[in-house]
Amino acid sequence: MKKLCITMIALLVALPLVAQDVEIREDHPGEYVVQEGDTLWDIAGRFLTRPWQWPAIWQANPQIENPHLIYPGDRLSLIYVDGQPRLVINADGTRRLGPEIRREAVTGPITTVPLGAIEPYLTRPRVLGPDELAALPYVVANQDERYVAAPPDYSYVRNLPDAPLNSEYMLARLTSQFERVDADQGSAIRQNQLRNNRGAVPSDQRPVEVGARGGWNPFSRFGQRGDVVGYGLWEVARVRLAKNGDPATVEIIDAELDVRAGDYLLPLDPYLYDLTFYPRPPEQAIPDGARVIGTFGGEYGVGHYQIVTLDLGRNDGVEPGVTFSAFRPGQSVEDGFNRGLRGRPAPAGDLKRSVDLPEQYVGVMMVFRAFEEVSYALVMDGKRAVSSGDRIAHPDRRL
Repeated sequence: MKKLCITMIALLVALPLVAQDVEIREDHPGEYVVQEGDTLWDIAGRFLTRPWQWPAIWQANPQIENPHLIYPGDRLSLIYVDGQPRLVINADGTRRLGPEIRREAVTGPITTVPLGAIEPYLTRPRVLGPDELAALPYVVANQDERYVAAPPDYSYVRNLPDAPLNSEYMLARLTSQFERVDADQGSAIRQNQLRNNRGAVPSDQRPVEVGARGGWNPFSRFGQRGDVVGYGLWEVARVRLAKNGDPATVEIIDAELDVRAGDYLLPLDPYLYDLTFYPRPPEQAIPDGARVIGTFGGEYGVGHYQIVTLDLGRNDGVEPGVTFSAFRPGQSVEDGFNRGLRGRPAPAGDLKRSVDLPEQYVGVMMVFRAFEEVSYALVMDGKRAVSSGDRIAHPDRRL
C-alpha cells in the first residue's frame, strides 16, 4: 500500500502542459478545505467544468515545502495571475496542520483517483502476444487429480525450464482474446471472452465482450475471427517451485481463486505501480473507429469509478493519465412520417426513408494502465453508463 500512496501530482511541473482553453465553473467555491477521502479529480470538478484540465491551473507554492502534494486540511483558493486562473494552497503560503513530516506520517497526500478502485487491475491482469502465450509453462494437473486446488496443495506444470528451488511465480487464467478485425471505419480490435470459463474470474473483474465468443479448452486457442493481437490473463494464485522435472511440481502458497488445469505460469509481474500520471488529453490523433471494447462488472454498461477496456494502447501513444470522452453511436431509425399518415401531408423535400440519429455524449474516462494494443481506463464522470461499442473521442468534445 505504501507504493499506492505515491502522489499523482508530482509530475505536474516536470512535464510540459498543452495550451488549454480552461473553463472555470461559475459556481466554484472561493476556497475549499481538502477532506479525508477527497481525490484530485473530485476537487478539480469543484472548480473546472472539465476536471482533466487541473494541471493547467495548478500553481505550485514555492513557500511550502514539497508544494506539489495536497493533504487533507489544506485550503485551496482560486486566484488570477496575469489574467489566468490559478489554484493555490493557501494564498498566504501557510498550512494549518503543522510540520510536513508529521502530516505525511499521519495522513499522506491525496491521489488523483481512489486507488482501491484500480489496485487489482494494476497487478493482476496481463496482456501477452500470441508467441509469448505459446511459450508459457502451464498446469497439466493438480494434486490427486483434483479439478481445483488451493493452498497448500501441489500442482504439476509442463514446459517449465529447470530453475532454483523455492523460486516464486504467478499462475494466471486465460480470460479473453483480442483480435484485429475489419470494421466499417477501418481496422479495429475486438475483445472476445471465454465462453465456458465464466465464473473463473469474479464478476466485477470480468470483461464483457464485444462480438461473438469462441469455444476454448485449456490446450487450444479460441475460434479465430480475425488476426489475434493479444490474450488477456488474470492472476489467480502465487506458487513456489518444489521440484524440477517434466512435469515440475509447484506448491500453491497464496490464491485469490482456485487453481485449475490449463492455468499459465508466469514470472511475478514486474509492474511497479506507476501512479505518477496526471490527467491530460491525448497527444496523438485518435484513430477512426477507436472504441470501448469491454466493461468490468456491468453487462449493460458501467459508471463512476468503474473500469473499461479500450482498443488503444502504447502503440497508439496512450499512457496512464491520458483522458478520453466516450460517445454512444447513433442508431438508424425508420421515418414513418415522411410519406404522410392518415391524411397528414408528407413533408416537403426528398427525404430518405431512414435517418441516422446523432451520437450522444456518455462520459469521460482516464487511462490508468496501458498495454501495447489495449488499455484499462477508469470512468471518471458522465451522463450515462459507458458501454462496449461506445466511440472514443477527445475529452474536450461534449456534443
